[in-house]
Amino acid sequence: MLMDFKSYFAAAKDEIKKTCIICQSFDLPLFSSVSKNGLFVKTAQIKNATVVVLKNNFLAGDAVLRLKGSSCENIILFGGCGGCGNVNIGDLLTIDKAYNFESFTDMLKNRTISQTAAFSGSAEFSRRNGAKEFTPAFCEKFKTAKIVKTNSACVSSLVLEQNYTQFFKRNGICAIDMESSIVFSAANEIGAGVLCLFYVSDIVETPLGVLLKSGERQKIAAARKKAAALILDALNY
Repeated sequence: MLMDFKSYFAAAKDEIKKTCIICQSFDLPLFSSVSKNGLFVKTAQIKNATVVVLKNNFLAGDAVLRLKGSSCENIILFGGCGGCGNVNIGDLLTIDKAYNFESFTDMLKNRTISQTAAFSGSAEFSRRNGAKEFTPAFCEKFKTAKIVKTNSACVSSLVLEQNYTQFFKRNGICAIDMESSIVFSAANEIGAGVLCLFYVSDIVETPLGVLLKSGERQKIAAARKKAAALILDALNY
């Protein structure tokens, strides 16, 4: 679907700032109380960043690709993720490489249907853009914040991800989410750097439908606020 930039973002291309924060709707209040409603995303302008709020997380890659030609150079992907292995609810994670169990990266690389169908569990890692790297500087600035550096797996099923826990552990994957490799791949396409900062909101090995305990909910709430505060601090907000 083709549409003009302003209809998509509810902002003109020249209004987009150098740093864009991508998050889900429920995380928007951590950054701004005011936003504009585009067709596929909401946007909010804060002091040193544009907040791009996803209405559908599976369209994260499209949002990044549409930022091409704007002033965007740095993308911060912020949100919750599933934890696997040696991490706990409420931990903060930054992502080095993202394993792509998704179709967006294949389409971006013009892979044919037959090539995709031949997939046998040897998916690739999508890497951050080394030419525009700012994750190490962020981690160094906040080295006392106990942020865990790890790899992620970008999946499309909460049910099926539980079949891959041993695979995740063998490959040093502690974060399970639905956006990371999509955003990494799209950001590389437009030449933007990515900082991916997650808070662990659930544990993959826990059966679906098990309610969080009160203490776990408090840890998640604290982690969300802490992670957002670190981002705003890094932006000199």
